[in-house]
Amino acid sequence: MGLKINWQAIIIFLVACSALPFGGVAQEQISPYLIGQNAWEKKSIFRVKDQIAAVQYQAIRIGGNTYEKADFFSQSALELIDFARTAGAEPIVQIPRQLKDGDQAFQAVKWLNGTMKKRIRFWSIGNEPDHKNQRATDEEVRDYFMKISAQIKRYDPQAVVMGFDLSSYKIPILERLLGGDLDVTGKVPGKDYYYLDKVTFHSYKFRDIAGLEANVKDLKARLAVLNEKRPADQQIGWAITEFNSHWKVEPALGEEFLPFTFHNGQIYAEMYDLGMREGAFTICPWSMLEGGAKRQGTDLSMFDLQDGKYLPRSNYYHTQLLAVHIKRNYLQHSTNSKNLVVIPTGDNSGVAVMVMNKSKSSAQEYRLSFRFKEQAPDSLQISINASIDQSYDGNIPAYSTQMLVFDRNGRLVRKFSYSSKDADEMRGPHDL
Repeated sequence: MGLKINWQAIIIFLVACSALPFGGVAQEQISPYLIGQNAWEKKSIFRVKDQIAAVQYQAIRIGGNTYEKADFFSQSALELIDFARTAGAEPIVQIPRQLKDGDQAFQAVKWLNGTMKKRIRFWSIGNEPDHKNQRATDEEVRDYFMKISAQIKRYDPQAVVMGFDLSSYKIPILERLLGGDLDVTGKVPGKDYYYLDKVTFHSYKFRDIAGLEANVKDLKARLAVLNEKRPADQQIGWAITEFNSHWKVEPALGEEFLPFTFHNGQIYAEMYDLGMREGAFTICPWSMLEGGAKRQGTDLSMFDLQDGKYLPRSNYYHTQLLAVHIKRNYLQHSTNSKNLVVIPTGDNSGVAVMVMNKSKSSAQEYRLSFRFKEQAPDSLQISINASIDQSYDGNIPAYSTQMLVFDRNGRLVRKFSYSSKDADEMRGPHDL
């Protein structure tokens, strides 16, 4: 009997290896839709379209409570889809639960993708069914989710369907919907495709991401059990489709909960980092522009409105530094400093490393090594698994962020610095 060669598997392996940093050991491949945002405001948002395009977003979700109604599929949806595409991002479009019956969801998808030719591939179903704005029982969530998903995939079996966009991570609800008595993870009857492709949730009012990390690890453990029964190319993934340090401006809680501080920008970067290392499909903060951009009420924006001009905040610049320089793979790394957060990505074009100093009082000298080495306790070291015999010595001021861009040989080609003082004075990063 001759040896049967799986040429398709070999080709896939070779293509994957070509994306690895310098032929090194495989790292976590980053989703091409990881860097996301939310767009819902229908007027002022078009005044910042060039600035949004400059971020280089990969995905933009169009949804939220405002669009959880039957008449969402109108000119508003079309304009926001075009806005996302103009910015170079792939739209994620919310289908309201109100379209579950009478084949309405199917007709909405047919109109959007057929008549209007918008080629939407990514869909989320419903919004925050656990929130008081439009609360639904767990049984009602199962009902509308399965009905709408079946209609979406009847039109496009290759569509990616996401649920449930809970307002926060709620284990009792997920236990029922993910393999429990209200399970929605099975196949659509008589079809080769499944109802659910990605599990999504939201999170607000936090000073650091520790709680979200715990949520993600819990969710991944639950999905791992379910994915044992599914093919490798139809595994259930996860995403965070709304987050911010609070849902409103509440100064009494302190700067860690305010959406316009330098700290908030570093939180954005840490959330994207969480998505990279834990394999998220997308991470979408809330939101681009809202609440008048005047640092009051529900101003969760990325801009300050001053003298008729929209000036980017720290969350804008931290996102842009990552999005513009992100590589294809997330690199294994370590540091012996509790004050530094390191976000390294790499591929055959080189390595990009974001270094964030969280200390408000202490600058840090460091040595960045592109191979794992034993770290001396008397010096600050950053070790990255990039398979390069090279190192870089740097210094980062207190409460600041750096983006270091290296070529494939470990030579520094660009360096950006951005500080809390820059954020306070509404300046962008410095290209050093």
